[in-house]
Amino acid sequence: MAFACQRNSYLKELVSKVVTCTQVKNGYEVILNDTVFFPEGGGQPDDHGKIGDVNVSRVIRRGPKAIHVTDGPLREGDELKCSIDWKRRFDHMQQHSGQHLLSAVLDAKFGFKTTSWDLGKSVSHVELNTPKISSKQMSEVEDECNERIRNAKNVQVHYLTKEQAMDLEEVKTRGLPDDVIEPIRVIEIHGVEKNMCCGTHVENLSELQMIKLLHTESMRGGIRVFFLVGDRVLNKVAIGYDVEKKLTKLLSCGIDEHSDSVEKLKGNLRVSQKSNKNYLKELGKFEAKEHSLKAKETSYIFHFREDADMDYIFSFLNGLAEESKDWIVFVSAGTVKNGGQFVLRGPEQKIAKISSEIVKTIEGKGGGKKGQFQGKANSFKKVDEVENIIQGAVNES
Repeated sequence: MAFACQRNSYLKELVSKVVTCTQVKNGYEVILNDTVFFPEGGGQPDDHGKIGDVNVSRVIRRGPKAIHVTDGPLREGDELKCSIDWKRRFDHMQQHSGQHLLSAVLDAKFGFKTTSWDLGKSVSHVELNTPKISSKQMSEVEDECNERIRNAKNVQVHYLTKEQAMDLEEVKTRGLPDDVIEPIRVIEIHGVEKNMCCGTHVENLSELQMIKLLHTESMRGGIRVFFLVGDRVLNKVAIGYDVEKKLTKLLSCGIDEHSDSVEKLKGNLRVSQKSNKNYLKELGKFEAKEHSLKAKETSYIFHFREDADMDYIFSFLNGLAEESKDWIVFVSAGTVKNGGQFVLRGPEQKIAKISSEIVKTIEGKGGGKKGQFQGKANSFKKVDEVENIIQGAVNES
């Protein structure tokens, strides 16, 4: 038996009787005598809404029954008003009917069969049994789909027996599912296609407004084609237009110049980054000399710089005085919160003794040999404690 939501996809409310209510781990499972809620299936997500004052967060099919997962208990035998999230339902209707149309046109024009599909939260896709589809083919398919929408083709629901269903091309090709129950529900887009389907659909293609094909993605011998239908296209246009306005203001140029402006900015950034890198290397050498003078008295060097990188560290190390090979040297670069790179070097026995404690302090990992340890720290929040560890090792000498 078809549910009320399948008999009338536009039904927003229905008074239903609570047949059973069972407490489960994540709430309650409720069975109604009939339901306005579509249970997840056929690639289409479920409906959400309320039964009385109780929220329905999930609806699944278990055999011939729809199981409503609620956040509160309901009394068996009560007759309650059930109401769905209509915006969510109508969006699913547009995407699902759009998928039927898209799959039919892909098959009719190029013989590309839809093997699977997914109605995503923001973008949907069909999976095709072809390794590639050209931009020209994508454009032709999109144009024909929108032509069919403008022609306002009716979408009709049929209920067939197994015997009647055997005349369907889909059934001739794939056969009927083993667990199929009569009557068999078939969705027909007049003059376009006729297919078995349990989902909710629009009554006329004009309600789809338009379809937009986006991009493709290769997958296990086939290809995915991503698409938007109806209100999702309008939302995409609104978001895109808002971004265009912001970019026009930020870049101080017209829409047609956005790409060129960004390319120029990227080029300038690369030049600046290269210059900054060179400045940091020179700064590393200069700071190494300063620390070398101090280390002649302390016998160690501890240095942390937030705006630097590994090139800076090596430049710093290369700039140290010759006698630094006898000192304990710790140089690090990165951010206090997210960590970064470090190098610890010095007399082999001392480094072996303190390296594990230092690595633990900065939540790091790495490795080394012969008195040099190099690695990555996950945090430099306790980096000052490293100097205390080094001082302790020096004082023990």
